Amino acid sequence: MSETSEFLARLLKRGAKAYAAYASNELWQDWLAERIQELAAAVAAEKPRLFTSQVHWAKAVLAARGVSAEHFRAVLKALRNVLATEIPEKVQPLAARYLDEALDAFDEQPVDVRARLLPDTPHGRLASTYLLALLEGDRRQASRVVLDAIDQPESVRDLYLHVLLPAQEELGRMWLAGEINVAEEHFASHTTKTVIAQLLTHAKFQPPNGRTVLAAAVAGNRHDIGLHAVADFFEMAGWRAIQLGADVPAGDLIQALECFDVDLLALSVSLNVQLETVKSTIRTARTNPRGNKVKILVGGLAFADSGDLPAEMGADAYAENPEEAVRLGEQLVGLVPNNGGEQGR
Repeated sequence: MSETSEFLARLLKRGAKAYAAYASNELWQDWLAERIQELAAAVAAEKPRLFTSQVHWAKAVLAARGVSAEHFRAVLKALRNVLATEIPEKVQPLAARYLDEALDAFDEQPVDVRARLLPDTPHGRLASTYLLALLEGDRRQASRVVLDAIDQPESVRDLYLHVLLPAQEELGRMWLAGEINVAEEHFASHTTKTVIAQLLTHAKFQPPNGRTVLAAAVAGNRHDIGLHAVADFFEMAGWRAIQLGADVPAGDLIQALECFDVDLLALSVSLNVQLETVKSTIRTARTNPRGNKVKILVGGLAFADSGDLPAEMGADAYAENPEEAVRLGEQLVGLVPNNGGEQGR
């Protein structure tokens, strides 16, 4: 990261609330402060497109709540004007560049926040039925919907990939669009974790391969259902899987690398504001004797469409889903040959 980018990112991160107060009225301040934190994360990564993508998401979420896009555009312009006067002159052009790119792309095709679970396939219908049980608050029925669909051990993987994870993605979309509240989302997520634990007991496991994967969500990331699926897929493939779950401090994670004699570290990152955390976590891991040898695999929404960012942050590969995570993990530790395939983005 250049000195200018580092300085601007630090300014934005520390002054987000103050800049938001200058640029907007009280109703918008907390919301705009979050967007400024996203701007800081994009600057730290030196990826303007990351902020532009966040603007598109925010615009779609506001539209789903009946808020005009023009209000958001006006707030971004106000923020640009504030930064043009309130931050040091040497970083003003850089801040203007990021905001100008987002404003220039503001009218591009919006992010689609419509429902994605279409009941036109057996798995789609099953996922929709499962989601309905969650929304009705019926944990036992939700569990039965999934467990009754097991017809052979091999079908367990499909239930993860095509029922539970899509249903969870739909819940996230519904929360972003204001269709469910936090309490409903928390109930559904906790239920899904319970169902995942039950489902794993019906899976087919490969013989142990002598390798260990440590799966963790970086500090600040409280979303770990996808991570649970990743750890389970590794376990089904014969790995010893150590699942640390959500919001793991870097220091404790590094200790776990030594404690469990880890071969592969799988890190989950949900939000772009956590990118600096994953970068510092990887850097800290690499300074540890064990961490200097371990292979590091990253995943999560924060890295979607991020190009070479995982490699730039020190990761060995990026995986989009649990199946790809296992395939890349096996390549990274030499369990299977890497036939020149792409390991990440």
